[in-house]
Amino acid sequence: MKILYSWLKDFVDVKASVEDTADALTRAGIEVESIEKITIPQGVTVAKVIAVKPHPNADKLSLCEVSTGGQEVVQIVCGAPNVEEGMIGALATEGTSFGDFKIKKTKIRGEVSNGMLCSEQELGLAEQSEGIMSLPPNYQIGKNLSDYIEEDAVIEIEITPDRGDCLSVRGVAREVCTAFNLPLKNGAKRPSENESRTIDSAINITIEDPSRNPRYLGRIVRNVTIAPSPEWMKRRLTLAGIRPINNIVDITNYILIEYGQPMHAFDYDKIEDQKITVRTAGSDTDFTTLDGVQRKLLENDLLICDGKRAVALAGIMGGAGSEISQKTTNVFLECAFFEPIGVRKTSKRLGLSTDSSYRFERGVDPAEGLVDALDTAAALIQELSGGTVDAGRIDIYPQPIKEKQITLRPSRVKRILGVEVKAEQIVTYLSSLQMGCVTEGKDSIQCTVPLFRHDITQEIDLVEEVGRLYGYDNIDVAQVAPVSLVRPESIVERKRDMARFSLTYSGFNEIITNSMTGEKKNHRTAPDKNPVSLLNPLNPDMAQMRTTMAPSLIETVGYNLNRKNRGNKFFEIGRVFEKSLTPTLAEERDILAIIIEGDFWRHSWNSAPRQSDFFILKGVLENFSAHCKIGALTFSTSEQSGPLYGGESALITGDYGITGSAGKVSKEVCSFFEIKSPLYYAQLDITQWLTKRADLPGYKPLPKYPSLERDFCFVMPEELSSTVIGQQISSISPLVKNVMPFDVYRGEKLGNGSKSITFSVSFQSQEKTLSDKEVERICKKIISTMEVRHGAVLRD
Repeated sequence: MKILYSWLKDFVDVKASVEDTADALTRAGIEVESIEKITIPQGVTVAKVIAVKPHPNADKLSLCEVSTGGQEVVQIVCGAPNVEEGMIGALATEGTSFGDFKIKKTKIRGEVSNGMLCSEQELGLAEQSEGIMSLPPNYQIGKNLSDYIEEDAVIEIEITPDRGDCLSVRGVAREVCTAFNLPLKNGAKRPSENESRTIDSAINITIEDPSRNPRYLGRIVRNVTIAPSPEWMKRRLTLAGIRPINNIVDITNYILIEYGQPMHAFDYDKIEDQKITVRTAGSDTDFTTLDGVQRKLLENDLLICDGKRAVALAGIMGGAGSEISQKTTNVFLECAFFEPIGVRKTSKRLGLSTDSSYRFERGVDPAEGLVDALDTAAALIQELSGGTVDAGRIDIYPQPIKEKQITLRPSRVKRILGVEVKAEQIVTYLSSLQMGCVTEGKDSIQCTVPLFRHDITQEIDLVEEVGRLYGYDNIDVAQVAPVSLVRPESIVERKRDMARFSLTYSGFNEIITNSMTGEKKNHRTAPDKNPVSLLNPLNPDMAQMRTTMAPSLIETVGYNLNRKNRGNKFFEIGRVFEKSLTPTLAEERDILAIIIEGDFWRHSWNSAPRQSDFFILKGVLENFSAHCKIGALTFSTSEQSGPLYGGESALITGDYGITGSAGKVSKEVCSFFEIKSPLYYAQLDITQWLTKRADLPGYKPLPKYPSLERDFCFVMPEELSSTVIGQQISSISPLVKNVMPFDVYRGEKLGNGSKSITFSVSFQSQEKTLSDKEVERICKKIISTMEVRHGAVLRD
């Protein structure tokens, strides 16, 4: 925010230099970004253009005869498009210095130029300008311009989001008053009212929901003349970063900067039925704002409506059709306090951030600040446009907002700041911030917080105010931390670290990707999910929250392949999002995602490369499960693998509620992401596992008795998985300790639709050495069970 130093002095008689004032503000927590001095160079005089003719050797230049006072007339070559005969401007004469640049008599395209007609930008009075500066007719020709424009400075301040009270000249002046122990001047104006006309009979105001619009004020100014603003106002607005338009609009912007109070000026004659209603949008879903853009509204967006239509988006921007124009003669001034959260929601969703919404979001003064802003605006319009003000003002305030009462304990101030500040000094500090303070007992100060301080809600906020006024530089640096800096690691973080260690040990690199993705990517990889869409996305590729981790990891692989980085092995522990039954909240799940591309083991001097495949991926997952003490994962085939996988896939289940899938990414998905290499991807839902405390590892003695092993070669239908057979064998007897498939055969001898899988089964007892007969009985039961239940027969 930019503030003119001379404007600041309208509210406080500060004698300090602009540098000292800026230092005081910074020490008080109001950070000053920069100071830009405004000094009219010596040698710049008020001059009048007597005649203008085209330059004989340049189409875009003009030859100007300029009077500098008395009988002296000089020739100036000028390239400004707005130069005209009779114009009064600022002339930099020969010898005038602009920093390192010095004005000299010179020839431009063969014509002598004896100086330079200056623009506001060249004089430091504006950031940009479209032509030379036009001065008022009352400026005396030949006088130094510095006699009319005094030395000044623009202070640029960085305001933190909680200090909305400092988004104005008066708000910053309060801080200057506190820093230098000076009184705050009341710069508010009061208009002269026309007692023959009262505002109550001229317009009717209705607020349907006072919680969204707690207070609404208005005034009517009649018989105004639309004209340019005076130079002093245009200069102040320009240096504050606002483009002057006309006197009425400029006054509302002037009040915005001076009081931090957004206002809106309506053409009173365009208000249908002379009626204003503040209501939510309801079924009105379309609204065209002043910038000509039609915007889609939601039911709870707040509107200002006349008798027939919406005329403004409350707290954000006016609507097309009721704005001030050159034909306007009667003006209705609106000055209100809108609930900050509602303004922020609408502004962010529409992507429409204005100076008005910026202040309403942070909170304006709902008390005297509104009255002062409205009356000052009406008085300025009366002064600068010749209008008359109807008697009285509209002031709808059904439920006045009460000032907050907070108890502050000096003992807590000492405990938090580490220094003792006496109660009398605390009262002095807080009183300088316009707070009411009453000492109650030895360790209690009752504080009344003014309504313009929306950031002070509890005792710790008052401690912060005392600290910044006492001076952070006056507080010694603590040598010992009063609290432990060691925080015990949570179960969730410990589990995440276990997963990270397991996968990095297997040769994977962890990546962190954005949780936002594009609609097409979500639909391509998980079309059955219900994604959460962003109301105001940065771009189409970040329009939705991801419903699966696949797009993020596949894109990362593609990025590396485009840069010749092959053999990619990545994992990510992140979250996916999906719409839930609760309309305001999304369901979030913690996911572990793994992706493999290229050779899992690269070529070396003593080993051949090993191309990644499904079984490599399966082994990685089983290793992760064993390391993290999850228990064995179960892999099962599914006919509905979805568009992400290309048929070679499996569904995964495990203890602690772990579910997921793994498989080879389909060619269609790879083609969508422009990847030619085969990819293997897996993701596990580890939400429940992360929050459950892991069982402590227990001691289990080594077996005392030897095991016996038998091999079984079963012929079975092609669709029957080895997992099902392995689980069935394990369930037949508690003496079955391990089942491991180690060979698969398909061929003409078996016929189409059949395959042969060989299993190694180990038998062992904790109590004795098993005999061959005992094992043989179990083997026969295995063979018969496989044949009866699964149609798997022992191969000849």
